[in-house]
Amino acid sequence: MAKPRIFISSTFYDLRQVRSDLDQFIEALGYEPIRNEEGDIPYGKEEELEEYCYKEIKMCDILVCIIGNKYGSESKSEHYSITQRELKTAIEEKKQVYIFIENSAKIFRIA
Repeated sequence: MAKPRIFISSTFYDLRQVRSDLDQFIEALGYEPIRNEEGDIPYGKEEELEEYCYKEIKMCDILVCIIGNKYGSESKSEHYSITQRELKTAIEEKKQVYIFIENSAKIFRIA
């Protein structure tokens, strides 16, 4: 039986240690973590680099999204961050999604 594939989505620089720790935890469970910085996503020249991430999400079983204080890079095709588009893609594809909020994140309530 194939290992479940888990895409780790978040901004990179501010959450790189969390991403690394989560990667190790996922592997310890016997699952396959998918992280961009580990070279887990194959890229080509035909599309924007971010589009390959969205395609990879479609081939994963689960998306884990970590929210911190950074917005991240803006998507070239929509007015969202790349992390927001990753989450949106997973929801549209009806993937199982887990969202974690980093302890120091400033969450604002919108009335």
